[in-house]
Amino acid sequence: MPFTYTIDPKAGLLLVRAEGVVTQAERVETVMAWMTDPLFRPDLDTICDFSEAQSTPTMAELRELAGLVSRYTDYVGNARLAIVASKAITFVVAQEFASMAKGIPLEVRVFSDREEALSWLRPPEQASRARRAL
Repeated sequence: MPFTYTIDPKAGLLLVRAEGVVTQAERVETVMAWMTDPLFRPDLDTICDFSEAQSTPTMAELRELAGLVSRYTDYVGNARLAIVASKAITFVVAQEFASMAKGIPLEVRVFSDREEALSWLRPPEQASRARRAL
């Protein structure tokens, strides 16, 4: 599957990766999988690395994803989400999601560099553990 996740409970991070072409069904399935994972907990900060993704969601798909997260706000908590996007189109789409997420108690920032994203999520003393998980 081109859309995968790992939960690192020691680092307190959800690590999401997309590679190649990802369908909307795969996006929704993976989001539901991590929310039902026994290691998932509210307020779990997340880094979504889309730097190897070959596809981006349409605006309708983006609204569907934002709506999905919005329905589970109590479960998701007040987490921070760092999105890594190396392609211009992916960066713009990720910024649209960040704009949509303003109505959700989810702080979203978009980065072109994984290290910057990680530095935003974790202070320097915690970042080394998180880097190993990436």
